[in-house]
Amino acid sequence: MRCSPQLSHRDFVAVLSRCSTRAHLEQLHAHAFVSGRAAAQTTTFHLLRFAVLRLSCLPYARRLFDATPNPNVFLYSAMLSAYVSSAAATPSSHAHARGALELFLRMLRCGRPAPNQFVYPLALRAACAVGVRFVRSVHSHACKSGFCEYDVIRTSLLDGYSRYGMMADARKLFDGLTERNVVSWTALVSGYARAGKVGDAIVLFERMPERDVAAWNAIISGCTQNGLFVEAVGILGRMVDKGFRPNATTVSCVLSACGHLGMLKIGKLIHCYAWRTCVGFGSSVLNGLIDMYGKCGNLKGARWIFDEVSDRSLTTWNSLINCLALHGCSERAIAVFNEMRDEGTEPDVVTFVGLLNACTHGGFVDEGLRYFELMQHEHGIEPEIEHYGCIVDLLGRAGRFEDALNVISNMRIKSDEVIWGSLLNACRIHRQLELADLAIRKLVELDPNNANYVVMLANVYSEGGLWEEVRKIRKSVKEENIGKKLPGCSWIEVDRKTHRFYSGDDVHPESEDIYDTLDDLAASMEL
Repeated sequence: MRCSPQLSHRDFVAVLSRCSTRAHLEQLHAHAFVSGRAAAQTTTFHLLRFAVLRLSCLPYARRLFDATPNPNVFLYSAMLSAYVSSAAATPSSHAHARGALELFLRMLRCGRPAPNQFVYPLALRAACAVGVRFVRSVHSHACKSGFCEYDVIRTSLLDGYSRYGMMADARKLFDGLTERNVVSWTALVSGYARAGKVGDAIVLFERMPERDVAAWNAIISGCTQNGLFVEAVGILGRMVDKGFRPNATTVSCVLSACGHLGMLKIGKLIHCYAWRTCVGFGSSVLNGLIDMYGKCGNLKGARWIFDEVSDRSLTTWNSLINCLALHGCSERAIAVFNEMRDEGTEPDVVTFVGLLNACTHGGFVDEGLRYFELMQHEHGIEPEIEHYGCIVDLLGRAGRFEDALNVISNMRIKSDEVIWGSLLNACRIHRQLELADLAIRKLVELDPNNANYVVMLANVYSEGGLWEEVRKIRKSVKEENIGKKLPGCSWIEVDRKTHRFYSGDDVHPESEDIYDTLDDLAASMEL
């Protein structure tokens, strides 16, 4: 590329727009330096933006910024935007977000230029990725500087507080907005859903004066995260009926709901849509497809998707391992784990949960204990409660109760319902009544109002013929007013409509016909 020393500013920008490589950028930068144009901050601004937006080269952009004496507010905004965009692209790392906050702090210390209404939202986005303490700090400085009355800053603050479940603060900011747009409504809906207040999120969503795809995604994702899978699929139908086109985020959320519901037909329809519209090329959708097919029992489909992925992420490997473990394909899950290690992918905490589950379902006690040691000593991963639960379950199923109790006593974290529930299940299998009594009492201590645990203990005693103990337990349930047992729930899909049934259900509109049919089936079986 040859550049005339007489390039005007317009021609310089035009030539820059035609650049495609870092070599082109460096050549044009050198031309600007030789011609004296580099001293102009408008030139640096264009070079910096090109380095970030077209080449994704943040270090080069930062060198340009640092070489500029007394950068103006536009250069600060461009550099902050570069850091924030890079942080959004790599959410597993806080380094870029911290870089943005350090640059914002440098701006404050220099005193000139002062932050404006465009700088504060960028600083807040970076603060959201690091911690709520930083959100509060930026909020405080914005108030002192008199910028808190700007709706764009209030909306950024609203999003920041809602991300950390501080819904009272978020709602106060929302109510104080002079003009509420779809962004502020969506931020509040997401916050309520993230805080587990999905009912409030749905009510707020229904009140939205206008919606975009991001708003629909917020409520669908919120329903999925809070276990309202049927509602998530239903809202997708409304979204399509209203003329909105689902994107990759929508597809991955609904695939998760279909996997939990076992709705393979709808999952396949979404799969077809994803590929037909080219939405399906993203890793989140591909991983969602593997998970959906696996949870629906179509392991062949899950493996086919997996084999079609050329650039497999750790999440992709984990999805397949967990699917195989879930359906008792223990040897195949272990084989995939070994294949993953051979390709140089480092396992994480999720990988070992799936692997230990596979060993548990396959009865591979020695292998499970070996992988538990491997996780800690070779990969430096501290066991979490899920890993301990798998090991206790593994040892308990094998009848090695003394080893299981040793694991519980040597745990680095406090035992919870996962641990004692796993032990209780093993006691039921091996009819270890005394140890089952210990486990159930620990569970009742953790959750005194959960009658499921007491019912499980009664079942253990009844299977052992200890009817006097069963009578005592039932009496204590009545006297101590222990909460009702959570009813079992199942789903069935008929004509693309999902029906939910609970044990003892008399609310379903066709419950009378259903019970009549069940009675007829029971009578025919007796004959």
